Amino acid sequence: MENLDKLIYTYKHRKIIEFLAKKYGCDDELFEQIKRHDLDKMYLLLFYDKKVINKFHREVSTHHDNDLEKSRVDYIEMVLDWESARYTKPDKPLNAYDTLYKFYPNLENKILPILKEFKIDYSTETMDEDVVEFTKSLDNCGEDDIKKELIDYIKEI
Repeated sequence: MENLDKLIYTYKHRKIIEFLAKKYGCDDELFEQIKRHDLDKMYLLLFYDKKVINKFHREVSTHHDNDLEKSRVDYIEMVLDWESARYTKPDKPLNAYDTLYKFYPNLENKILPILKEFKIDYSTETMDEDVVEFTKSLDNCGEDDIKKELIDYIKEI
């Protein structure tokens, strides 16, 4: 399978975001959107280079800081995306709060209320042990997990 390492990485990232959405009590509407988080990247990784995909994804995804109109659900997805990064991306150790103020201070009025609602409106390097443990549980995922993820989504639509 082409780009298997990147597919596994994206799969783990998606699962952490789903875990965080449940942890923070996100409603069904949000969870439906979260289930599709970065699925475009997974399908595109089957055919294209990661750099091309990332640029495209950031331009067309409402959970990224771009000119697309956003709903509250999009901003929540953005927070979950940022918060998950420190569990899946060693080169991105910031939590959602620190990410907001370092890279996206222009979004403070949209993001800070969500951080407060989730009770993660503070700077910290400490990772939540339940998320760390869940992340470790994904260490043995592989090609079969990727295939199932992609096929299950096709069945759903």
